[in-house]
Amino acid sequence: MNEITSAEGKGGSQSHVWRPMLLFLIPLLLSNILQSIGQLFGMVIVGRWLGVDELAAISAFFPLFFLLISFAIGIGSGSSILIGQAFGARNEERLKAVVGTTLTFTFLLGIVLAVIGGIFTMDILRLISTPDNIIEVSAHYARILFWSLPVLFLYSVYTTFMRGTGDSKTPFYFLIVSTVLNLAFLPPLVFGWIGLPKLGVYGAAYASLLSTFLTFIIMLVYLHKVKHPLQLDASIRQYLRMDRGLLKLLLRLGIPASISMILLSLSEIAVISFVNRYGSDATAAYGVVNQVASYVQMPAISLSIAVSVFAAQSIGANQLDRLKQVIRTGVLLNYVISGIIIIVIYIFSKNILGLFITDFPNEKAHTGHSPSLDWDESEVRYGEPLKGQNR
Repeated sequence: MNEITSAEGKGGSQSHVWRPMLLFLIPLLLSNILQSIGQLFGMVIVGRWLGVDELAAISAFFPLFFLLISFAIGIGSGSSILIGQAFGARNEERLKAVVGTTLTFTFLLGIVLAVIGGIFTMDILRLISTPDNIIEVSAHYARILFWSLPVLFLYSVYTTFMRGTGDSKTPFYFLIVSTVLNLAFLPPLVFGWIGLPKLGVYGAAYASLLSTFLTFIIMLVYLHKVKHPLQLDASIRQYLRMDRGLLKLLLRLGIPASISMILLSLSEIAVISFVNRYGSDATAAYGVVNQVASYVQMPAISLSIAVSVFAAQSIGANQLDRLKQVIRTGVLLNYVISGIIIIVIYIFSKNILGLFITDFPNEKAHTGHSPSLDWDESEVRYGEPLKGQNR
């Protein structure tokens, strides 16, 4: 039994959804936090022990990588809605058909983006005015992550499948595994410990690649062992093709979410192309601020997913009276959680940013920008729960 139905059974009236939504949201929010801890830890190690130029090399590529991930996020969002509806209607055949079509499409999309990105990495980085002193390092780092896209996309959408059925705990547990593996691989690969080659900044990329690949394999083995409805068995493998009708519906639901993320990432690329002209110090500062700001966005993004799943299951079960309560609860939780995070970051912004670097020439750039950015993010992310309900 998933968290939604079990919590509702204990909570009484179906109109009161705050408790089951909160129970669903907590592991989802922790999952997003854990997902960023690996990157956060990597940036701290690179910035404090390898130098500002290496930190800038990572920061220069992140907006491009976020652009590519946006496609998977959008498709995953669409699939979670379809799976939520099929699960709510207890239509197992349609659920597996959605899984098969989504896996096939995202894997092919990952291969296409990996090939294009790998070939044109240097041209793309030059297009956004990446400083000459970091462009070679940034390009090498980028190519490693480009080739991880097919597996990363598969892992990402598989976790959204489980969330679409109301199970946010299992993806959370495996994200813990992924984070632990990432943190375990990172120092040895960066510094060359226990006989491993000293890869420097590239060690951060390889740590991310290895942890994602191993976690995805472990997750598939676990789902098979516990006979999970979403295990990749013969009943799902027979649907590993692109059903045109389902793909059309999947894209119709996923593209709006993708477009929103793509436009946001394109704006980030436009900004960093101007920042890059001021040199690698400015690029590193911008990357640090964006890393901190991402934690402000997490509650709203997580609530958007939660609201879309609750709304989809309500529609699938023909419980339309719950929708107003779902959106009200989502907006309220968004204000409370995001507000607390913004206040903490506003007060301790200089201390937080100081974790990444020990000596920074552009201090004004990174200490003066973060608080205002946090308040702007709060205003922009207000609409995320509303978007989740509309999807």
